[in-house]
Amino acid sequence: MSATGSMTASDPMSAKLTAPASIAAGAPFGIGVIGAGQIIKRHAVAYQALPGLARLVAVADIDARRAAEAKDRYGFGHALSDYQELLRRDDVQCVSVCTPPHVHARIVIDAIRAGKHVLCEKPMATTLADADAIIRACDERPDVRVSFVFQMRLDAAHQRIRRMIEAGSLGRVFKASLSVAIRKTSDYYTHAPGRGTWGQDGGGVLINQAIHQLDSLITFLGTPVEVAAAMGTFVHPIEAEDTLVGQVRFESGAIATIECCSAALERKFGIEVLGQHAAMRVGGNPDGHMFDWQIKARGSAARGALRRQALRMVPAPRDPPKLVMRWQKTSAKVRHRDWLPPGHWEHIPIVRAFLESVRNRGDVPVSAWEARRSLELATALYQAAIERRVVKMSQGWKCPFYTGFNASVVKERSAPVDWREAEQARSTVGAQPV
Repeated sequence: MSATGSMTASDPMSAKLTAPASIAAGAPFGIGVIGAGQIIKRHAVAYQALPGLARLVAVADIDARRAAEAKDRYGFGHALSDYQELLRRDDVQCVSVCTPPHVHARIVIDAIRAGKHVLCEKPMATTLADADAIIRACDERPDVRVSFVFQMRLDAAHQRIRRMIEAGSLGRVFKASLSVAIRKTSDYYTHAPGRGTWGQDGGGVLINQAIHQLDSLITFLGTPVEVAAAMGTFVHPIEAEDTLVGQVRFESGAIATIECCSAALERKFGIEVLGQHAAMRVGGNPDGHMFDWQIKARGSAARGALRRQALRMVPAPRDPPKLVMRWQKTSAKVRHRDWLPPGHWEHIPIVRAFLESVRNRGDVPVSAWEARRSLELATALYQAAIERRVVKMSQGWKCPFYTGFNASVVKERSAPVDWREAEQARSTVGAQPV
């Protein structure tokens, strides 16, 4: 497997399909993780926190040293340099895909064909063509469970907003605002070649850092129908955008604004939805385990009533006492192990929901079709920014960027402004005598 090569998924119908591996009733699933980069910690720790559902069997990475380090750190039984070898193991029933996004589709499809249940990191793919290839593979294997990591869907604060909107408690929701501020350093991009490129990452801050918030916006407001956007690369040494501003109109008529930047001076996100009677907001550190939420309404009595209703719908999870968590962290450090957080933190809820869907043969927490929606929205926003026009959604394969974005084409069609030259020109004009 090449970590930087292009990804073209072959037709899933043409490959030999393997039946899902059997497992004794009630026994934990054997887990394999493909990709041992930064995000593996969230997956490995989540599986470790669920010993009744999971046991770590094997980790695979094209960097053998990195795979070996992950094996030792998290207690995998085997470290491999070829993910196909992991997929051939009978003691692996479920696979987490934690690789760079441009190879998600190839690995997910290979895992489906091998009869493995799959949990894949966001975004599901970097192109709509690859996303649709995954969906076709899922349709061919209804016995295999395939889900994607949009863990904020299971966060209590996000669930409250969704439930309150569904109940009509805010009145008709007609406006929303979304902002994502991330402070990435240049080292973040130069340390891992390919980051911030159209070919490997599929774009910049929108598709990589703000994709969770796009997904949340869709779950709040429904189906987007048209978008407009502008983007630029102002600070970071990358191909794709470090800043994007957009607007979205939804099928319901609601409108939303989007702002995201990976060169911000702080690290936070916020989504606010405004209804006829009240507004709700969720926000905090994008990498946090719990998020702040707020209700706005006319008068304290109305706010209090709405808050109580929201908490009845989705009660607030409670952390263990701070003293207990401090002792647990110290104990883990002494044993050279990662601390296992409470069950409502980080990836644990989405991993638990995925494994329970496998065990119960039920619906997965985030299906391939659901994961595709945020990718389609991101693609449309990029198209709108590149072509500098309003873009209608649901173009399907007719979208000019259905198979992805090429850096030279993006540069040619968007004709970005050189802001330094523009500033110099303005200064020169300003200095001219009248």
